[in-house]
Amino acid sequence: MSELDVRIAAFAWLKENGAANGGVFPGRVLNDGFIHEGRRITLRGPSGIWFPQGFSVPISITTRKNGPYPLDGIQDDGLLTYAYQESDPDNRDNRGLREACRTRTPLIYFLEAREHHYQAIWPVIIIEDHRESLTVKAAMDPAYSNLKPEADPAAIPLSPLDLRRYAWTETRQRLHQGAFRDIVITAYGCKCTVCRLGHTELLDAAHITPDADDRGVPIVQNGLSLCKIHHAAYDADILAISPDYTVHISRKILEERDGPMLKHGLQELDGGRIVLPARSADHPDRDRLASRFESWQKAV
Repeated sequence: MSELDVRIAAFAWLKENGAANGGVFPGRVLNDGFIHEGRRITLRGPSGIWFPQGFSVPISITTRKNGPYPLDGIQDDGLLTYAYQESDPDNRDNRGLREACRTRTPLIYFLEAREHHYQAIWPVIIIEDHRESLTVKAAMDPAYSNLKPEADPAAIPLSPLDLRRYAWTETRQRLHQGAFRDIVITAYGCKCTVCRLGHTELLDAAHITPDADDRGVPIVQNGLSLCKIHHAAYDADILAISPDYTVHISRKILEERDGPMLKHGLQELDGGRIVLPARSADHPDRDRLASRFESWQKAV
């Protein structure tokens, strides 16, 4: 079992298990890792540069929100700057970064979204080593997205710079969406604010003010935790929420007769109140709700 084979399995595991959570994983889940061919593969650990047992090159690198390396992060040039561990360029972890650069071994990048919860980004390729500044530069390169166990990563040509920048732009958007979903659903106790459904995999974070708007910032006060049915209804102007936190169903839907799903899933919600987050600081912004509700009234 080669290290590359394990990495490919790790990428597949992250993709499969991140589909329902926006790619945000609890740290304990990543520390436990997964079983591959009878062997437990840990994905991160106490060190930000993480080697599973027996690995010669790290499988992941991690940036914590309030960590000691302020230079870490995605820069305007579309590259990720990542700091060496401490100041000794020749310690094992930093040698591992340089070896990943030399061999173009794909890594996973974990970015802390909130305390002990991490967004996963992969495959990340270290393409520059800056020993003098104790940093490396990495790119998310689409050329490494479909690796085969028999591949030689060092022989794969890097994608053009504009394509790598585009990949980071797409990734950054996905990061914002994943982080937004995580903070909103968590604030609402992992329940739909309208119907109280508590299955996290069936929940979305809906924007009150759309993200295309200047005020559509990804903060919890601009979000609502909604199940997929009620999110779709909210976006389609079937369901609205007024600034006094009352649920409204469009008159057209109220007048329809079409079975128990329509009756119990939508019509009976009219006039009810949403379930608010436990913290008052996380309650949906009334001004944003008022603006969205006014638009809904005009639309219906």
